[in-house]
Amino acid sequence: MEVRILSKTDTDLKLHIGGETHSLLNLLKNELLTNECVDVATYDIKHVTIGDPILFVRTTDNHDPIEAVIEALENINNLCEEFKEAFNNSARDEIRTRGLL
Repeated sequence: MEVRILSKTDTDLKLHIGGETHSLLNLLKNELLTNECVDVATYDIKHVTIGDPILFVRTTDNHDPIEAVIEALENINNLCEEFKEAFNNSARDEIRTRGLL
C-alpha cells in the first residue's frame, strides 16, 4: 500500500491510496462520516481494475482532516480487535462444545 498526500488545506485533504480497493475505502469513508467534525468523506476510483483510489475529506473549521483520518483508522483498528476477540471466544466455545479440544 502506498499513501500520498495529494493536497491539504486547513479543512481539506486529498489522499492517493495505491493498491487498495472499495473494501478499505468504503470502510474508511463510512467511519469518517461518523465524526461530527467531518463534513465530507468520499473517494473515487477512476477504473475499477487498474485505478487507485483517491480519498477526499473535508472537515469543519478548526478541525484538521489528517487528525480525522487518524481517528477513523484508530476506530477501525479497535473495531477489528473487538471482532477478533469476540470471534476467538466464540470459536473456542464451539470447539469445547464439540469436544474438539
